[in-house]
Amino acid sequence: MRIGVYGLGRIGLMHARNAALAEGVTEVVLIGRDADRIEKARAAVQAMLDEAGRESAPLSTSLLPLEEVLAELDGIIVATATATHAEHARVVAASGTPLLIEKPLALEADELQTLSDELEATGTPIMVAFQRRYDPGYQGLRARVQDGSVGTLRTVTAHNYDHHPLRLEYIPDSRGMWIDLLVHEFDVIPWVTGDEVVEVTSIGSVLDEPTYEQYQDADTCIVLLRFASGAVGTAAGLRRSGAGQDCRLEVVGSEGAFAVGIGPNAALESTEPGVAASVRTYDDFEDRFQAAFHAEMDHFVRMVRGEAESLTPPSAGLAATRIAEAAAVSFRTGRPVRIG
Repeated sequence: MRIGVYGLGRIGLMHARNAALAEGVTEVVLIGRDADRIEKARAAVQAMLDEAGRESAPLSTSLLPLEEVLAELDGIIVATATATHAEHARVVAASGTPLLIEKPLALEADELQTLSDELEATGTPIMVAFQRRYDPGYQGLRARVQDGSVGTLRTVTAHNYDHHPLRLEYIPDSRGMWIDLLVHEFDVIPWVTGDEVVEVTSIGSVLDEPTYEQYQDADTCIVLLRFASGAVGTAAGLRRSGAGQDCRLEVVGSEGAFAVGIGPNAALESTEPGVAASVRTYDDFEDRFQAAFHAEMDHFVRMVRGEAESLTPPSAGLAATRIAEAAAVSFRTGRPVRIG
């Protein structure tokens, strides 16, 4: 199985490594316009594979145009700049080549609705990279809700705290805390709970980096969520937490309470006597979700073989995008915003 990777930044290199380590992949093809840059990327991925110390598929390189490269691939991963996602997704979908593409597919909900309808009509298998749906812990939490262990949903509490701050030059183009960071919470919370978010209220502050204020953004925030069932929840975000990368989700119901993100690497230290602190906390999102990214790639390979269906088709991002848009409006206006 030949898997291509187009887009050779940090995320693309990670995907290339994971694809080369995935069972059933026989070759990973790095794709780009510049032969020198592709070769540097190949060397970087090979170093990552050497460090992993496991058997892996060989790496090769290929130059654009994309349409010609696709003819020789069984599947492709697209991790190019956000502004190019829609264009590349259309090209790949038209070819029928199974696709794993980084989010977001589109920056506005209405645009995403139109695009997802178009892409899904082609019948091409497509996974959008909301990796938490493939994470064993989040899947286990969802199973507890579905099998009745939680009972009637009461509260949901999510935390997404980045260890390292954003690069200052990225802040103007990030589109804010809601789309750039908390969109993962806005995706996975309805998926885990099976409950629709119908209203959001956002509050936030700039406590760390003044640049955020210039762009009506925040580096510290909480979003209050109201669900269709009447349950309530919160999603909190931080752009920098010295304790380490911290992503947790807690679900409490009438019969039980369960959580993902609580473990030996959690960036949360108990002050209860006799409770040991974490030996090592996660350094960044890639470290925190290493298992999720590998599981995502394994699922993609199975999808390419026709053995699995996408858990994150293009339309899957619609709910998260609408919640993020509503959260941004609430932050600007100071008022609750209804969805739908």
